[in-house]
Amino acid sequence: MGPAGLIDARLPDELLAEVFRHVAAGGGGAAKADLDSCALVSRRWCAVERASRRAARVPVDGRDGEADVVARCVAGLFPGLARVSLDNGVYIAADASAAAAHRSRAEGWDSENPRSDEHNQCSAPSVDMQEDDSDDFHPTSLTDAGLIHLIEGCKRLEKLTLNWFSHISERGLLGIANGCWNLQSLALTGGYVPNHVLIALAEGCNLKELKLCAVEELTDEGLVEFVKIRGKSLVSLDISICNDCVTDRSLDAIGTYCHKLEVLSVESKDVKENKGLMSVAKGCQSLKSLKMLGLGVGDAALEAIGSFCSALETLFLDRLDKCSDRSLFSIANGCKQLKSLIIKSSDKFTDKSIELVSRNCKLLQHMEINGCHKVQTAALEHIGQLCTNLLGLTLSRLLIESNAFLGFGQRCFLLKSIYLDMCYEISDEAICHIAQGCKNLRELSIIRCYEIGDQAIISVGENCKELRELALHCLVRLTDAGLAAVSQCSFLQKLVIFACEQITDDGLTSIIRECHDLVHLGISDTKKMGDTTLAKVGEGFPKLKHLVMLRCHAISDIGLAHIARGCLQLKVCVVFQCSQVTPAGLATLAEGSSRLQRLVVEKGKVPEEAIEKCRMINGRLVILNGRYEIDVFGEHCEENLLLV
Repeated sequence: MGPAGLIDARLPDELLAEVFRHVAAGGGGAAKADLDSCALVSRRWCAVERASRRAARVPVDGRDGEADVVARCVAGLFPGLARVSLDNGVYIAADASAAAAHRSRAEGWDSENPRSDEHNQCSAPSVDMQEDDSDDFHPTSLTDAGLIHLIEGCKRLEKLTLNWFSHISERGLLGIANGCWNLQSLALTGGYVPNHVLIALAEGCNLKELKLCAVEELTDEGLVEFVKIRGKSLVSLDISICNDCVTDRSLDAIGTYCHKLEVLSVESKDVKENKGLMSVAKGCQSLKSLKMLGLGVGDAALEAIGSFCSALETLFLDRLDKCSDRSLFSIANGCKQLKSLIIKSSDKFTDKSIELVSRNCKLLQHMEINGCHKVQTAALEHIGQLCTNLLGLTLSRLLIESNAFLGFGQRCFLLKSIYLDMCYEISDEAICHIAQGCKNLRELSIIRCYEIGDQAIISVGENCKELRELALHCLVRLTDAGLAAVSQCSFLQKLVIFACEQITDDGLTSIIRECHDLVHLGISDTKKMGDTTLAKVGEGFPKLKHLVMLRCHAISDIGLAHIARGCLQLKVCVVFQCSQVTPAGLATLAEGSSRLQRLVVEKGKVPEEAIEKCRMINGRLVILNGRYEIDVFGEHCEENLLLV
């Protein structure tokens, strides 16, 4: 008996399962890969690993009937699952996405890593790469039969996420209510949830967390009854884009019954008065996170939050047109535990309220200001001087000058993430201030800031040695000389160069030579980077897993052949509107890339016979045709695609 056999024989099942649980606790794609490897050691290890696996994300797209088969297989193979996400399976991210993390910072920031939630919103912000004639988004093909198989097979379900489930009827949802008493967290996006079904879920499940996004047929009557039944135990409630569901009446019920509520997120055009939110403030004094989008509330409602919710740590305000500085004054005076503040699309917040928040809320770690045109240079100066614990900063569509960033370099030494979008007046000077002082910077995104060029990026390369992720979009002044300085950031893992028209093949040469840990590369809208670039990528980026190429007309089948030969870890490749790439080149890529799982092209690019050939070559490969949306890092892509 060999060493492997001795280990297999001497380890009891209980201890082996505990080992697997520790491996799974690591999280991310690496932990899943390790578990899969453990399952291959022996049949016994495989059986124990399957029985001990607690979480799974199950893609339930494809042709009619396929999703139900997948759900049934998952339930049969992994009966111990406690956390299951069922969705359309077209998200491309294998690891935690920087852009997804950027979006999730509204929910808080850990001292080391941003807390990421891939499905934090119904639809994530993205740079739209859609074709005008593309089909609409396709829901999952999962039906009641598949859902019920899953429920009956996984008796320990505690958390269930069901996205775009228009083929699920009352029967399937009532199956959850009747068969999942242990269910504590339920997220439903994009389907039909009548009032009586939500009430049945409240009665049949031990729910503590509920998320409803873009569901139909539900009204405030159903939500009011739900909180009456589950209000005493409810700790998290997230309701958005549900017409007639979130009203002043339902908010009043939340304040009356949900005294333990810690997280509340509401988006609704049907809240027109202050009284509902004032009831929430008085009744839910344990709130730690509050997110409000498009509500018709005014200053009195936010003043109530400031007066009663002193434990608030995260505040997200979007399109609150009636709220002014008075609201933020009250928050600054009453919510001293605030760690994350996000304000979007408001013309009434000014520098004065931002100054008071910066002065009073000493624990602030993340701040995002987007489209608030009266917030200008003075506000940023106060943030830089006063928010010394800041870890993340996002600024978009603001009229601010470069000298506003001097304080960040002098006092915000902990800053790890900066996202700048459409701040047209800032220049190289602003980035130099940041780079010279914020040497712990890990993530930097500069989007459509047209005055930023070589000097800024050279300063980043010289000073920010810990940089992991860099996205440069539409920097028309950036040249190869500036980009080459990034090669000094030897830990770089993700790089996106989007519509930087002066960058050529030579621009990536130094980076390819020095940054061998790169796992994600995105290039787009360039005529000067072509097959020579891809040849160097194939030679210099052996760890590359995601490659995104959009409208790169100098790239041809020859370049794809280099990628197939050199990037042996490649899992996802996007080749979108690259005019010289042919189906033959895509077939070469599929044949040479044994680990390739997803290939994304524009609709009609690959004929059916070529698709079948690719599938014969690589049985695991999924080819997606259609319109494509990509976020700032080209990852966690939300493709509105036709699965073929």
